[in-house]
Amino acid sequence: MALLLDRRPDGRGDGIIATDLALKTSEVKALLGPDEVEGSFDIAKARSWLDNFAQKINAQAPADGVRSHDETVRLQGGSIVNRIYNAQVEDLVVLFVHGGGWVIGSLDSHDVLARWIAAQTGAKVISIGYGLAPEHPFPQAIEQCSEVFRATIDGLRASQARVFVAGDSAGANIAAMSLLRLEPAQRRKVAGFASIYGAYSPEMNLSSHRLYGDGRYGLSEAQMRWFWNLYAPHLSASDREKLTPISADLADFPPTLCIGAECDLLLDDTLAFYSRLAGSSVDVTLSLWPNLPHGCLHFVGLVESVTQAAGSIVQFIENRIRIPQTTRPKGDGPGAQISARAGGRSAEAGGDRNLIDVEPLFVTSRSRSHGSLAHTIATAIIKGEMSPGELLPNEEKASASFGVSRSAYREAMRTLAAKGLVVALPKVGTRIAPRSAWQLLDPDVLGWHFEAEPSEPFVRDLFELRNAVQPTAAILAAQRRDDSDVSNLADALARMARSGPNSGGWLNAIVSFHKGVLSATKNEAIASLTPAISASIRWSMKLQMSLPSLKLVRDPVADHARVFETIAAQNTREAGHAMASLIDAALVDTLENLRRFRQA
Repeated sequence: MALLLDRRPDGRGDGIIATDLALKTSEVKALLGPDEVEGSFDIAKARSWLDNFAQKINAQAPADGVRSHDETVRLQGGSIVNRIYNAQVEDLVVLFVHGGGWVIGSLDSHDVLARWIAAQTGAKVISIGYGLAPEHPFPQAIEQCSEVFRATIDGLRASQARVFVAGDSAGANIAAMSLLRLEPAQRRKVAGFASIYGAYSPEMNLSSHRLYGDGRYGLSEAQMRWFWNLYAPHLSASDREKLTPISADLADFPPTLCIGAECDLLLDDTLAFYSRLAGSSVDVTLSLWPNLPHGCLHFVGLVESVTQAAGSIVQFIENRIRIPQTTRPKGDGPGAQISARAGGRSAEAGGDRNLIDVEPLFVTSRSRSHGSLAHTIATAIIKGEMSPGELLPNEEKASASFGVSRSAYREAMRTLAAKGLVVALPKVGTRIAPRSAWQLLDPDVLGWHFEAEPSEPFVRDLFELRNAVQPTAAILAAQRRDDSDVSNLADALARMARSGPNSGGWLNAIVSFHKGVLSATKNEAIASLTPAISASIRWSMKLQMSLPSLKLVRDPVADHARVFETIAAQNTREAGHAMASLIDAALVDTLENLRRFRQA
């Protein structure tokens, strides 16, 4: 699965990279001159190109006040040189493993990124100068980094000191494999791992490898295969699973932030790693960066779109610092693993898994007496405590029995009559209306049903309605969506991925996503069903949040990502299928949650 934003149907070719990044990249490449070409398959030329490219960027980096020095470290297999930033800090350490396809890259080529992390977090950052392939093939870099990890963890002085690990591209792979080489007790001391567009699929057989592998965004499929082969030339195809954490036991892996860039052939590597972590009940967060390519963090601090996206790394570290060191949350299923740790600056950013939704199910306010009375009577009607045709007491008696004013009672009756629950007849009075007259899709009527504990047949009816409307809406959205629609859906998906499933942020992101699909149809009649569908989704999510644990048939983020992908790619045939599949899974989850709720 790849998250594809294809602008070609709009007649704009491949220009989907963020404008500010595209301009800065062109500016830096112009400084290199025509003789320096990216994507070389000559080792010396490839190393020279990246070093020169980084040098031009480093010269423009703003002053940050972070001091650094290089330090030679003696290891069992020899020695390496690490670069230390903020050496005076003792209670917060980030171990950084640079990328470069295991073959190129250096402390200098990734100095801007390591320095930026040090400046933004205030941490001591140790950038590890591991040996490059093919001179140092697999597993030498892993052995070197894991040795540095052990020494750093064992050398912590303060009991509350925190160690984080971060790596980009091939560096993320090395870092993940190095973590797996630690003893479980040492691994538990790692507060978090930031995987930045990591390389995890040596087979190079994922869809993003095909979609973005032609080199238009820098790194190509051919070059990535070249890197893999130089890194592990001695391994047969059947042994290449040893190169990736995806095939390993990840049950006690540290909390992880998985970052994927939209215009990156390694996007599906990130999604595959995220999926394996989620399936292993690891506390994992998925952060998707739209309009950015592989290697974009070379420009962090220089380009606003990149710097803003990189904020998720800082937020991940800051939020993990707030969690007691002995705490290692575990969920009961894949959906429980989508953590709120890297949330935005909104209410969910604090990672409170018990944060409830601030938006009520009801349109009619219950803070005023007439709204509260309408709710009380409606719930009694829906529960069957008042039968169809039953005559309500006259206004004077009813207002006295309910303890409200006559005007409040009249207003409550008007509300219920407008929603079809009662009917006022001249010289007869107000009677309970038959169910066939109720405005079942009115958000208040739905909300009253939900509070009265709806029956399974009623829940199935609602999901049948959703399955009749929303797949068609997805098809129309794929046909008619514009850039604003795609942006709104991408934003909702990103908020969903970084929020916990027991948080208001999660709930609101899912509702926003489905509202966005209905809006993208450009069909007023379909869009008019938004309040009813939103109320149904909101109730399902609140039911889920009321349970102590989650048991979901599939990962909801992955299901919503498939819908997003098909709409963004204007794939009408698959858009309907993806939405129908999502709703089918949601129905199974909702019915099971309803049964568990009643048993509890």
